[in-house]
Amino acid sequence: MCGVINMRFYGEAIFKLSKQPPKECIEELKGTLEKLNNDILLKGAKKPEDGAKIIEFKSENSELLFKIESGRVVPVHVAALRIKNNIISLLGKKYKIGIRSLTLRNVRIELEEEFSVNIEIPIVEKIETSHGKTVIVLKTLEDTLLQKPILQRLISLIEEKEQRRKWGGKIEHWRKIKESRRKQILFTEDPNIVLERIGWIYNIAPGQWFYTPPFTYIFRKFEEMLIDIILKPLGFIEAIFPKMEPLEIGLKTGHLKGTPNQMVFASLPISYNIEEFETWQDYISIYGEADPKLLQKFIEPPRYYLCFAQCPPFYRFLSKTIFTDRHIPLKWFDRSGPSFRWEGTGGLRGIERLVEFHRVEIVWLGTPEQVIDIRNQLLEKYEYFMDKVLDLEWRWAWVTPWFLVHAGETEEMAEKIDINQPGTIDFEAYLPYKGDRNDPRNWLEIGNISIHGAKYTKAFRIRHAAGKILWTGCSGFGIERWVLAFLAQKGFDKDAWPRIVRDYLRDIPEGMEASNYPRPQYLNLKRDIERKVRG
Repeated sequence: MCGVINMRFYGEAIFKLSKQPPKECIEELKGTLEKLNNDILLKGAKKPEDGAKIIEFKSENSELLFKIESGRVVPVHVAALRIKNNIISLLGKKYKIGIRSLTLRNVRIELEEEFSVNIEIPIVEKIETSHGKTVIVLKTLEDTLLQKPILQRLISLIEEKEQRRKWGGKIEHWRKIKESRRKQILFTEDPNIVLERIGWIYNIAPGQWFYTPPFTYIFRKFEEMLIDIILKPLGFIEAIFPKMEPLEIGLKTGHLKGTPNQMVFASLPISYNIEEFETWQDYISIYGEADPKLLQKFIEPPRYYLCFAQCPPFYRFLSKTIFTDRHIPLKWFDRSGPSFRWEGTGGLRGIERLVEFHRVEIVWLGTPEQVIDIRNQLLEKYEYFMDKVLDLEWRWAWVTPWFLVHAGETEEMAEKIDINQPGTIDFEAYLPYKGDRNDPRNWLEIGNISIHGAKYTKAFRIRHAAGKILWTGCSGFGIERWVLAFLAQKGFDKDAWPRIVRDYLRDIPEGMEASNYPRPQYLNLKRDIERKVRG
């Protein structure tokens, strides 16, 4: 990761006045330059070069021009506002002159490093790199923009994008930390294909499936095993989290910035008045089709997104909450509805990769010691569940998510792994139908467990009354993927399943049959599988 970058800001602050100032006013303004340069524009800067300096001042008609050079701590737009606050009293009280507007023009930022990033935002005119420097030229900035920390954000964005590039273009770095022994593989067919052929699942739309009673029963029993064997013994209790979240939540968690390409957004109707939809109704009546482009006229711009990470409403709910030792740790889980992620049609396949999927989301909050201890207890239970209950062939990987590195909650992947710092452990299962286990593409991530550090407690201002640091953790158990991994390794013969699984899955119902469902050529396959799984 790159360290603090040397940078210089240059620009001209133009003050448009209500009238032309007299000569004596100009002379008094010139007299303030020394105070501005030696005091006002250095406040907050430990070194003079980090502050700002007026290198030229002139007056023309009803305009004042201050040419400014500055460093990182007092960037040029901050310097311009400080100048304004310092001269406004002199102009107004003594000379009855108002400041009508303040603009910054010819703004240039020079960075002592060549950056290869591209940024397309309205304030940027161009970015040039040469001879070990990057020069960012900005368009004229109006007064309303100067009130925001736009230049600091711009520099942070450039640094972030450069760091992400050096990170290797990856969202996270992966390193195996634990694995099971090799297990006997009892099945080599693709469960996705089998489940669809026998009619237990039915494709409704890309990445969305209808689950009939046999698969739903297995699905719910896996969920039940997780809760009974892992969560209840550890004291987790159930809550219900919303599944449509306002954009501001995703803004605070970082998902709206980091993963907008995977999020499904939602809009409200323009009105509750049905009369305003008459044109839409008429169109459907005549054409008998739903035109998405026409529909856009009758819905508001998106103000929500469908559940993406499941846990953000937990942090929003706790926003501004003050805890004491008596109230923590807090241990909840949610299984109330689906999550949505758009992975592109090329990445969707059966119940392996979905747009709409289901999981149990486990969340907890406490001191760093409590959060780490709870994570370790969950890991112990997870290992027992994967290895002894389901008898899966599995492995764990320590990953350093980019969002935690950039938030300053953890360091880059070090040579020696410290799983007690913020980061994520991914759980993966081997899928025999995909091929050799030595190929990483033949393993499927079926869940993960994360420590976030103070990333979310800071963002949502969740505090401890005594000033103690509070951390959060979460873990996601993707039901479809766990079922898929189990069937991929154990198949559909109930006699080959581990005892605890057989005990839970005692009464698997029969699937539906009709003259054309499932397809006649797969009817015998359906009946044979149902005979085996029903025991």
